[in-house]
Formats: sequence, structure tokens, C-alpha cells
Amino acid sequence: MERKILWAGLLILTALVTGAVLFSIYGQKEFKGVEISPAPLAPEFSGLTTRDGSSVRLEAYKGKTVLLFFGYTNCPDVCPTTLARLKQVEASLAEKSNDVAVIMVTTDPLRDTAERLKSYLANFNPSFIGVTGQPTDLAAAWANYGVSVLEDGTTHSARVYVIDPKGRLRMTFPAEMTPEDMVSDLLLLMSEEQ
Repeated sequence: MERKILWAGLLILTALVTGAVLFSIYGQKEFKGVEISPAPLAPEFSGLTTRDGSSVRLEAYKGKTVLLFFGYTNCPDVCPTTLARLKQVEASLAEKSNDVAVIMVTTDPLRDTAERLKSYLANFNPSFIGVTGQPTDLAAAWANYGVSVLEDGTTHSARVYVIDPKGRLRMTFPAEMTPEDMVSDLLLLMSEEQ
């Protein structure tokens, strides 16, 4: 009787170890970020411009995963911390980083000129895209993404919006999410798109 119990215990232990190994080989099946389901099309920008003054539209980034962030260059802590995490994410993605675009939309258009955004973002990654525009056009973008902006242009949002290669708003990364978990989610999202 004791042998049967021992063998049953060993079989259960073997099954658990095999399951753990298979999970580590085949990776996660669920996102760690806040998934939006069903995923709507991401709200499009209107009247916003990039650092060189050209109009920016999300549809131009179809085929890429867009990491969208709302912030301002005078932010003392949240914005630089978020951008530093996004820098780590891009570096960890290595060659797959070519399939990702990081866009920061200013919440302080009075101070964040296109040139200032370009200079600020270059401290993190020169490929990061800074977006500005007229206050009314920016206000529409903020409202479309549920971003609260105070009268002085500050925001306390550190949420990163993830737009998939088909232009759908798939999930958000909350402020406390680690770069490793972001990379894991992005790799899972990219594998779904293949």
C-alpha cells in the first residue's frame, strides 16, 4: 500500500515538474498588463505634429506596435521614470525593437515645443517620437484616451497605451509594471500577430 502511495506521489510530482518546464519553454499565455477586450480601434490624432513639424497620424504606424505615453518635459519624476522604463523595454527587445514605436504626446504645449521634445526624448532614445500641437487638438487627444491634464499642463498619468499592429488599443501598462513584464507582453502580442 505504501508503495502505491509513493508511486502516486512521484507521478503527481513528475506531472507538476513537466508542466512547469513546458510553461517555461512555451511562455505565458495571458497578458500581465491591463487587457482591453474587445479591443477597439485606437482613437486617431487630429492636428498633432512631430518634432520636424509634420503631421502625425496613428494610421502611419500600422504594422508596428505603438507604445503611447502622455507627459511633459518639466515633469520631475513620473515622466522620466516611465521613459527610462520604455528605454529598457526597447533595448530588451533587441532586433524586434524595429517593430515598436514609442510616442510621447505632450500635456504641456505652452512649454513643450517640438524642439524641446526632441531634445528631451533624445536623452532616452533618439527614436522616441515627441508629439505636440494646438491646445484644442491636444485636448481632444487627451480626452480620447481618458488622460486628465491640470491647467498648468501637468498630468499624473504614467499609463502606457499599447496599440497593436492593426491599430487596435489592446492594453495598457500601469505605472508599477516592470520592464520585464512589458517585454513579455509585447513578445506575446507580436507572436499573436504572426
